[in-house]
Amino acid sequence: MLTEEIRVATADTQQLPRLDKPDCEDFQEGQARILQMIAANKPLGQILTSLVKLIEAESEDMLCSVLLLSDDGNHIRHGAAPSLPDAYVKAIDGAPIGPKNGSCGTAMYRGEAVVVSDILTDKLWEDYRDLAAAANLRACWSTPILSGRGKVLGSFAMYYRKPRTPTGDESRLTDVATRIAGLAIERQAAREALEQTRNQLAEAETISETAESIADDVEKPLAAIVENAQRCLEMLSESDANTGELRDALANIVVDGQNALEAVGRIGKD
Repeated sequence: MLTEEIRVATADTQQLPRLDKPDCEDFQEGQARILQMIAANKPLGQILTSLVKLIEAESEDMLCSVLLLSDDGNHIRHGAAPSLPDAYVKAIDGAPIGPKNGSCGTAMYRGEAVVVSDILTDKLWEDYRDLAAAANLRACWSTPILSGRGKVLGSFAMYYRKPRTPTGDESRLTDVATRIAGLAIERQAAREALEQTRNQLAEAETISETAESIADDVEKPLAAIVENAQRCLEMLSESDANTGELRDALANIVVDGQNALEAVGRIGKD
């Protein structure tokens, strides 16, 4: 049902950030596969793991992770970190965010990127320095993952085993990773909200009894999905690479969210 709508929605699409490398086409195809996973409602952990591996493949020395912000907005939750030591991943799962909580906890707290070129000398890592040293991690650059409306959802981090600072290519990779991760996280939130809606409707004697609260609960995450996907589509102007599958996947997400928003708007009006 969405196929024809997707063709219409892709008329004005542009491109996500890309790297000026010979294997750029493979990277674009990797983005398209992940966006298709999002549109197909694959498990969030599977999507984020695939995203991390895609970014890591651009540098043999890079180790990446996605962390999620807990529902209470105060703690870190594991998202994906396939290449980091298990002991390190388990140790930071559940850690608090704050003004001096490593790169990721600080980035989530501030709502802005945090670049630590040497973990062993940076004050932000004082409480986690031994943990990082045991995992042989020396540099960590973390960027918050934001919703379409600017809410912090988590963080994307790049680790290295030697002190170093980011390059232009790494900044573009981070931009791609945070945008796609944000889209995946918001899509799952919308799915959970829709499931809650179904349960509420099943328990209600009439739709009108719960229409107002249901519309409010579902409309916000769905609107955020649409805004985030549209932001990605608006970035598709910097390259002439063939990204048809990437465009279709993003357009699918936009149309799907818009259709759901329209359905919510009809609750209690029919």
